[in-house]
Amino acid sequence: MPWSRNTTWRQGSVLAQKDFQALDLTNVPGTDLAVAISHDCDIANDNLDAEPAVEFIFARILEQHNGNYTHGKNPRTLHLDYTHDEKLIYLELLASKRVIVQKDKLEAVQPDETYKLTHSRQILQSWLAARYRRHALPNSLVDRLREVFAYIENKGKKNSSGILSFRLSYDPEDELLTEEPYELWLNIVYITDKDEYRIMSEQIAQNLRTEFPKLLEKTTDYGKVILRKCEAISEMEFTLRDMRETVEYHLEHLSYRTEPSGPII
Repeated sequence: MPWSRNTTWRQGSVLAQKDFQALDLTNVPGTDLAVAISHDCDIANDNLDAEPAVEFIFARILEQHNGNYTHGKNPRTLHLDYTHDEKLIYLELLASKRVIVQKDKLEAVQPDETYKLTHSRQILQSWLAARYRRHALPNSLVDRLREVFAYIENKGKKNSSGILSFRLSYDPEDELLTEEPYELWLNIVYITDKDEYRIMSEQIAQNLRTEFPKLLEKTTDYGKVILRKCEAISEMEFTLRDMRETVEYHLEHLSYRTEPSGPII
């Protein structure tokens, strides 16, 4: 039957591996299933001239998630909570492993309803969007903060279960000559599930304030950065205004520079 707005496919729906062949999806080693990532409105649209296909991303089932890839911290890899027959599981999604499936083929296949996306649907949407909206930092700022970012990344990976994100703002937002300083504000946003996360984040903030001058000494030839603030803040206190006025530091952040020598922080 033709594609209908009443389709059972939704964003987050799972395409079982057993149905890959029917959709000509072959030669995808290391893949257990695929997840629909098109928006619900686009999926439901029965005007196939306007929306002829549904986008999927291949995924594999994990026994345990890695905190470095939860909550959309990494723009290339996401570990996402699902349930399978009401049992909690984790799926690994790689941003590069996407495929387009035409609706006129997909209409013959039903989603595997034994898989359910949990409350983490918003995380999936944010992660998909972040790949295109993440902020590129000025080269001159990246050069000055190279050791600081390495320090942040090290602490972030070691404490990934409790840290939601590192947020920063800086002034000015342009490239600067070496003799001109940047001003920097840093927030460590922590998850409120356990009080130990607060204690851990506050300790990281304190240590970073202490280490900041020493870290900058290693890149002093590139110019100065004045640290105006570095503090831990809970996810409950971090506001939408704070989000608008700051940049999220991803573990794979890029500067504007695009040549091979450009820093991948």
